[in-house]
Amino acid sequence: MKNQGRCLCGSLTWEISAEPFYAFNCHCKMCQKAHGTAFGTYWFVKPEQFHWTSDTDTLVQYGSSKELLRSSCDTCGSVVPYGGGSSGFWVAPGGCHDDGRGSDYDIFVVDSSPWHDLTGNLPRHDAYPPETGFPSFPNPPAAKPVDGAVRGGCMCGAVGYLVTEPMKTAYYCHCSRCRQGRAAPFASNGFTSLDGVTFTKGEDNLKSYKVPGAKHFTQVFCKTCSALMPRRDTERGVTVIPLGSLDDDPGFKPVAQIFTADKCKWHEITGPLPRFEAGPG
Repeated sequence: MKNQGRCLCGSLTWEISAEPFYAFNCHCKMCQKAHGTAFGTYWFVKPEQFHWTSDTDTLVQYGSSKELLRSSCDTCGSVVPYGGGSSGFWVAPGGCHDDGRGSDYDIFVVDSSPWHDLTGNLPRHDAYPPETGFPSFPNPPAAKPVDGAVRGGCMCGAVGYLVTEPMKTAYYCHCSRCRQGRAAPFASNGFTSLDGVTFTKGEDNLKSYKVPGAKHFTQVFCKTCSALMPRRDTERGVTVIPLGSLDDDPGFKPVAQIFTADKCKWHEITGPLPRFEAGPG
C-alpha cells in the first residue's frame, strides 16, 4: 500500500506505506482552531511507514502545547503531518488522501462546538481512548467576552476578531480545495457581509494564498500558528469565516452539506442536513 498526500499548494508532498494503526476524529479546541472546522481527522502511522516525497523548505512548526508540535505549510497554511516519536506520525488525511481507513472514534467530544451537531455511530470519548496511552493536551485560554459580538481568533492568540452581525448562512463544504486547505474531511464556513467581521488585533499577522486559476478560492491564516482566519471577498461582497476559529456560539449552524460529489471516500456523511453534489440549491 502506498498512499500519497500533499498540502493545498503542493509545496509539501508525502507518502505513507501502511494502513494507519489508529484513526480518530478529534474535536478538541486546538484541532478546531488548527483546521478551522468542526474537527480534525488524524491517521497514525509508524515512523518507518511515512516519508516526505518533496523537500521540506516550506514546513513550519508551532508548539500548541508543551507536548505537541504541530506542522503546516508556510505558503498555503495547510496542516501537514507531524510527530515521528513513539506515537508515530500524525497525518491529517483531509483532502490529500481520498482513499484510506475511516475513523475508529470521535474523541474529545466534550469540546465539540455548539454550532456542530455530532451525529453518526462512532464510539465517543472525552479524551484519547484509554488503550492509546496518549496524554491529554490543554485547550488554549479562552478570550474575554465582548457584549453584542461573537469572538474568534487563532490558535496562538496573535490574531483576534469579532463577528458583529448575524451570519447570513453557513455550510459544510466537501470540495477538494476546501478539504486540502483545511486538511480535514470538510470545511465549515460561515458567511457575513464585508463589514460583518472586525479584527481586534493581529490583522498584520495574516497571510493569504490564492489557488492559481481559482476564481475566488483564497486561504487566509495566521503567520505564527497557521490557524485559518476570516477572509474578506470583496468581489462577492462577503466575509468567509472558518467556524472552527470561533470562541463563542454564533447562534447559527450550517444549513447544508455541499459539493458532496467530491467528498473523500473514507468519510461518511451522517445527520439530516440537506446534501448537494455541487453548490447549494
